[in-house]
Amino acid sequence: PGTHTGDLHAPTGLGHAVRPMKSVSSHPVLTTPFIEVEERPKLVRRRTTTDCLFTELTHSPLHDLAPVATLGLTTRVTHSNSVAVSLDQLGLAFEPQRDSTLILVQGGYTAALVKAAGTAVLCALMYGFHLGNMNPAAPAMRADLGIEAGVENDNAWAFCVSIFCLGALLGCSLVPMVADSIGRRKTILLISTVYLLGSALEAASGVVPRPASPLERSSIGLCLLLAGRAVCGVASGSSTVVVPMYLGEISPPHLRGALGTCFQLTCCTGILLAQIVGLPALLGRSGLWSVYLALGALPAASLLVLHSFLLESPRWLAGRSDAEAIRAQAILAALRGEPLSSLAVVQELDLMQMAAGPIAGGGGDGG
Repeated sequence: PGTHTGDLHAPTGLGHAVRPMKSVSSHPVLTTPFIEVEERPKLVRRRTTTDCLFTELTHSPLHDLAPVATLGLTTRVTHSNSVAVSLDQLGLAFEPQRDSTLILVQGGYTAALVKAAGTAVLCALMYGFHLGNMNPAAPAMRADLGIEAGVENDNAWAFCVSIFCLGALLGCSLVPMVADSIGRRKTILLISTVYLLGSALEAASGVVPRPASPLERSSIGLCLLLAGRAVCGVASGSSTVVVPMYLGEISPPHLRGALGTCFQLTCCTGILLAQIVGLPALLGRSGLWSVYLALGALPAASLLVLHSFLLESPRWLAGRSDAEAIRAQAILAALRGEPLSSLAVVQELDLMQMAAGPIAGGGGDGG
């Protein structure tokens, strides 16, 4: 077969002629002369960083870097301590560096910071202990208090356990006003005193004098246990607000995340200790569970003894008055391990004062 031109009529087996076909060269598109279009400049495409990392640059410091969760950028690109965080800034990482910029992070784990944070997280240890001290020794406690198995007794025991949450709700609602009024340090010491009182009430529920009627003794013990759980709940709810706030305000910016996790870690440690010590093989049996509940007072007493390590929050002092700002500068210098007149301390204090807003008292010496 070929291409036919002209008016040739070829017979077919169907009894009619083939329509004449136009010449290919007569098609207007093919006969139109070509228009020269200016060729676009070819852009040299850089090989993807991911391709280089897994083929040629296996010994590169970038080889084991985790990808960044940025749309269009599959891996982190760094050059001369410059990091590209988006596709628009990718070329900036490869620009020649005129000089090396040194970023010095001020502040670290000083002795004053570790002591203050370690003393404050004792509240978290008490919170975790009271959160988990009702489960392991429950059978012995219910037997000694006369709360045997039954629908009504089960409801009474459930209320005794859950009143802790009601107290925590009250504590976390009221403590912010207290912390802003008297300061973080005094609030933490007050919380420790409340913990001490609640632990004493819980322990007293197992050592009440024996009256003539066993029912009367059970009622007194249950009321003391209810009161102790409620008081410890108030202290626990207050701890969840004040202690993380205090840790964030005394720590330098680059350590706030690490110190902030200390509260949860210490709380989980308290729950673990409560579950272990409360086993029936240890203190979770009849006659000893009151001692088990009294252990919650040990961290509270330790915190009150170590109160000198608990420095006031410089951020709270910075927003009070000029006199308190001077005190905040001294505390901040101790927490950072810097001289009192250090530029880093002065700059951080200025940032705290700007974040706190206008100083109460009009900027004079009064507060």
